[in-house]
Amino acid sequence: MKLLKVLSLALFLSACFAQTKPKVTVTPLKVLHTGHVIMRGTGFTPKTNVTSHLRRPDGTEFPVLPMLTDDRGELMHDIDTLILTPGVHEIWVVDGRSKLSSNVARFEVTLEQP
Repeated sequence: MKLLKVLSLALFLSACFAQTKPKVTVTPLKVLHTGHVIMRGTGFTPKTNVTSHLRRPDGTEFPVLPMLTDDRGELMHDIDTLILTPGVHEIWVVDGRSKLSSNVARFEVTLEQP
């Protein structure tokens, strides 16, 4: 009976402290080349360094951008699309402490009004 209580407690604690997979979202999904895209991230380690990765439509990557999460493990970044080439861009963020990578979010830069 005691062993069952200990195992139940261990399972409960591991579920409570399990690292959630970081997630990023972007809005809007399609934007004029003179616009802005807002990237939001959740599920990262609170108050820690992360690196943001942005891949161009041709597959090359911009230099990584270091950022700091807030006390809830969240972040926000405004991306100015003026210097971006038309096409679909991919963005993801890597947690500096846990080394977990977020999902890859995509947005399209266009020359015409979406």
